[in-house]
Amino acid sequence: MKQKKGIILLLALMIATGAFTAYTMNQPESTMNGQAIALKDDGKLAPNFDLETIDGKKLSLSDYKGKAVILNFWATWCPPCRAEIPDMIELQEEYGGENFTFIGVAVGDQLERVKRFVENSGINYPVAMGNNAITDDYGRFIEGGMRGIPTTFVISTKGEILGHFVGARSKEAFEAAIKDALKK
Repeated sequence: MKQKKGIILLLALMIATGAFTAYTMNQPESTMNGQAIALKDDGKLAPNFDLETIDGKKLSLSDYKGKAVILNFWATWCPPCRAEIPDMIELQEEYGGENFTFIGVAVGDQLERVKRFVENSGINYPVAMGNNAITDDYGRFIEGGMRGIPTTFVISTKGEILGHFVGARSKEAFEAAIKDALKK
């Protein structure tokens, strides 16, 4: 009986992932340094947030004033989310520091599971647990709201949202977004 429930859960997850992929493929897109990125409300100030990191510290976007930020909404159970994390780790090593950082926001997940994943995968940027307030605040920049993950926002050094990705992206797309955010 437990095995049947597990198979049903796995099938439901596969269907949901397929539906989300189909949804993301139909999003309006523009380009940012030649990379596909869905745009809406370009240049609007990114909403501040107060979250708790997975190690119990306070994390606010305002702590990163003057830095370019890539804000990535993700979960440990999301295969496309997991697939793009190694590239983010590499880019954090290359670009992270005084002027740039990734920030991971885990949504729909369990704290202990996120902690284990972060440790095992070597995530080298801040990771916080998300809530409805942050997904609502950032979801307003996407037609129809935030409906799936990964969803990633590119924030300039001036704190403006330059655009967002819906769905997983390549290392090259992230690198182009970082370079663009650092210029603005």
